[in-house]
Formats: sequence, structure tokens, C-alpha cells
Amino acid sequence: MPRIDAGAILPLVEIAAARAPACAPGGGAVAFISDRSGMPQIWITDGDGGGDGARQLTDHPEPVNSQAWSPAGDRILFTADRGGDERWQLHLLDPQTGAVRALTADPMTVHMWGAFSPDGGRIAFTANDRGRDRLDLRVMDLATGAVQAVADPAGHQEVLGFAPDGASLLVRRTLGAASDQKLDLVEIATGRRRPILDAGHRVKFAAARMLKAGGGLAICDLDGDRMALWGFDGDGAGTGRVFHAEGCDLDAFALEPDQSRAVVAINRDGFSQLARVDLASGAGRPLALPHQGVVTGLSVPADGAALCALSGPVNPPALWHLPLSGGAASRLHGAEPLPDGAAAEPCAFDSFDGLRVPCFLYRPAGQAPAQGWPAVFIIHGGPEMQWRPEWRADVQWLVGQGIMVVAPNVRGSTGYGRRYHGLDDREKRLDSLADVTAIRAHLVGAGVIDGDRTCIFGRSYGGYMVMAALTETPDLWRCGVNFYGIGNFATHLLATGPWARMIRVAEYGDPEADAAMLARLSPVNRIERVRAPLLMVHADRDPRVPPCESEIIHSLMFGLGKRCDFLRISHEGHGFKRIDNIRRVFGTLAEFIAQEL
Repeated sequence: MPRIDAGAILPLVEIAAARAPACAPGGGAVAFISDRSGMPQIWITDGDGGGDGARQLTDHPEPVNSQAWSPAGDRILFTADRGGDERWQLHLLDPQTGAVRALTADPMTVHMWGAFSPDGGRIAFTANDRGRDRLDLRVMDLATGAVQAVADPAGHQEVLGFAPDGASLLVRRTLGAASDQKLDLVEIATGRRRPILDAGHRVKFAAARMLKAGGGLAICDLDGDRMALWGFDGDGAGTGRVFHAEGCDLDAFALEPDQSRAVVAINRDGFSQLARVDLASGAGRPLALPHQGVVTGLSVPADGAALCALSGPVNPPALWHLPLSGGAASRLHGAEPLPDGAAAEPCAFDSFDGLRVPCFLYRPAGQAPAQGWPAVFIIHGGPEMQWRPEWRADVQWLVGQGIMVVAPNVRGSTGYGRRYHGLDDREKRLDSLADVTAIRAHLVGAGVIDGDRTCIFGRSYGGYMVMAALTETPDLWRCGVNFYGIGNFATHLLATGPWARMIRVAEYGDPEADAAMLARLSPVNRIERVRAPLLMVHADRDPRVPPCESEIIHSLMFGLGKRCDFLRISHEGHGFKRIDNIRRVFGTLAEFIAQEL
């Protein structure tokens, strides 16, 4: 096998991404977030597109996380934190002058962006200033800066929008697990809550919107295993299922300006498909995408086209106009596809108990070695997430170096229904690792991969899976790569951001009531079993998985005389946003893989 070129990863991680498009009210200019300048900032382009026509609007000292255009068209709200700590602050940008006004300035408080009022004069958001373990409703008058507390505390809340009359808020409440939610219409003046699509069982709400004619729409799993589009009336009662895709979840929807139709994003085995749905009849017509991949940031401006960000295995995230008439799509902004990149091949394997586990394979070009390809298994984070065929610079580098990538959606992943999602909860945690072991055995047995040259790599919860694999099945792995993963559930649940602790306890277990179970599932308590060299990367301001999770593993590995490289990154959080840090992190990853695999 040719020598691995570690330096070849750098041009790939430097490719700029464009995401979160928002069209100015009335059409024309499109604002979006791009890291073209070295970290995410707001850029703007006109409807004619072209990368050279885009100009940078913000030069904020921290990466921009999200942005939204005011309905009045004169301002853009954006969020940013400090060093990746996810304690979001709200800022108001004048797109004509570039002037920025800070709306919040409490660095210890999370301000979770919600929505503009219909006239653009107010904003709604949630904040944990009065209780660090909850997110309370707030409404701010932009003219005066006055902030109103709305309703009684109710745990973890998110504002999804205003009612058309501006008198109420559409609010999503998470009750414990991320799949156990309520939808309310909350009256701003009185705090009175009206339940929407209330059910006597757990429901997850992916998206919701009020309609000008009354009532609204929500994507949820109200009547079973899959996420569908449901209607509700002005009293919050369900009016029936509007649209569904058999055997698939719906991800998102965007209303057309007259609200008679919606463009719906369907998650079909990880790939996005779009449909234009008549809301009266429920009939849907496919809306073609320019390439396979995953759609985000979907909207329908008043110009006869849908606007979205689209990313694929060989396509860096770019902005696209998709004519509703079915004409050819046009790229508004973004990088060209990677020539000769590797496609994502969907497949599935039987696990230890007969469960079919979906997976994506990325195969190198050319003839496989006689003993099979060296392979890197990449385990997604979450765990309530899904590996999807999006742009990943590290994947394309690996495949370009003759290394197969195996990306399973083990039990517990989203995108395959509520039942599949719940199969790894609490005491069933290691069943998802058994899925990885079974897929590896299938591929080794078929001669597809080299059983002596397999690496396991993951970020966040995927990093936990790396440590679980290296401690539970130590003989199977040549090396491991853990980016900001959990090592000890007890310390993780103690030190994670308090505003999200409830959700993590519901997923993993209670640190007091379930202490014995969590101790058994924590890799730190079996670290002496690790045999493979390990690379760990963690940032110092990570609010989700605190850096102590990696520090204790490194200390124990060092004390036991085991190989453990540990890269600490300053002024970043749960992931890496600044290009210098990205180069350093992925350059280190490439050098480790070149040496160990």
C-alpha cells in the first residue's frame, strides 16, 4: 500500500462551507453563514449568485452560530458565544452599515434564539439567567431594550415562532428525554398555556409553524413510529395527518408565501428528498435536488423557488435555488464538488440479535489489497443523531489514502423511527457497541476489510463509543481516535451544562439512582484493558463534555504506560470553528493515522 500522505488533509479541511441561508423579506439579497474568512461569519449575496459576488457582513471576534432576517428587512439578528461555551449572546446587525448592537451581554447566561415578531419590533428567546438548569421565556422590545418574562418556569423551553397576531408564542418544551416533548401556545400578556397536539404518550416535535388563516402545522411522531406533518386548529386540537413518507421520517418544512403549499424535507435512509405538498389535499410532488446529500436551512422566498443549503459526500455545503416549477437548480454560492471523491454507499448488516443495522460504506478507488482494505469505523455523536451522507473532509482524505470508511447508524440512532431510537437507552447502552462489532465481523469475514488494520474514531458520544470499544473489545482495534468523548458518566453528568443536564440524565441514567450501572458503562473504570494506541483531542471550553473526561483518561493511560497522545485546544468548545485550530486538529489526526494504521 502506498505511503499515507498526512499533509493531503489540509486542502480538504480548508474548503469553505456555506450554510443557514436567509432571504431578505421581499426577495433579492440572501444572507448566510460561511467560514470563508477563517471562522463562521455572516455573508451576503444577491440573487444572481456566484462566490465572487458575496461580501462579508460581520467581522465578529467570535464565530457566528446562527442568523435570522427581521421581517422588516432592515436588521439581521445573530448569535455568538465566547470560545465555544454555548452561552449564546444576541446581536443585531444593520446590513447596510455593518453596525452591530449587542442585545444581551451576560457571559454566564445562555440566550437561546427564538423568533422575530411579525412586525419585527420584538424578539422572543429563552434564557437561564434565573435558574441555570432551565430555559425561561423572554420577549424583548427592540426599540427600548425592555425584556419581559413570560409564563412560569417550565424546564427546557424553545421558542419556535410568534402567532400571526404577535400576541402568543409557539413553544416547545422538553420534559426529560429529547424524544419526550410538548408543544404549547403561550399568551405573552398572561402566560396562559394552551397545549397543541396533546397526547397521552411521548411525542417528539421536530418543527412547527402557525398559519395566517388559523391553526398550524407540526412535524412530529404523534401516532406512531415515524415523523409526519400534522395539522392543528386554533384551539390546538389535531386536524389530521397532512403528509407522510412511508418508512421515512420528515426533517423539516417551509411554507410558500401564500401558505397553500409547503416544501417538505424527507429523510430517506439518510439522504434528503424534497416534496412540494398541497396542504389542502396532502398530495406531494417530488422536487428534484441537484445531487444526493442532505438539505438544511430550507425556506421558500417570494421568488418562485426554494432556497436551501445542500451538502453531499463529495459536495461541500453550498446554497441552492430550486425552482418550484421543476426547472434546473442553480447554485447561489459555494465550492465546486470534489473531483474523484468517494460516494456514500448505503447498506445494512444483521447484528448479534438479528436487528438490521444501517450503515454507509466509503470505498477507495482501485483494486483492494489481498487482505482487504484498512478501515476506519466512524461512530456518530449524539447519541440521538444519525450519520448522514454529508460533506466530511476527513472521510474524503481517508478514502483518498486507500482507507475504507465504515459509518454505522447503530441502534439508538435517529432517522429510523422511535422504536429504533430507544434500543440503546440506559442499561442497553453496550448493545450499540455490539452492532459495531457485528458489522466489523461481517466485513472482515467477507474479505472487504483487513482485520489487522481497523481503527475506531468518534466525536462526542462517538468518542465514548471509541473508549467503550477499546475497553470492551480491545483485541479488535489497531488504534483509536477520541474527539471530546465521555469517559466517566458520573463526572460527565456532574459537570455538563446545567441547562441540558436533564436531557442527558434521561438518556444515560441518574448519577445517584443508577450509579452502579453508570460505573459499569464508564470506560474509565476498565481503562487497563486498552491495548491500542489512542489519540484524544479536547477543547478547554467544551460545555457539553467537559475536558476532564479526556484528562482523566490521559492521566490513567500515561500512568499505566500505554500510548495516549492528547491534543488540547484553547478557546474552542464542542468542536472546532477557527481554521488554525482545524488545521492543527486534523493535521494531528492524519499524522496519527499515517503512523498507526
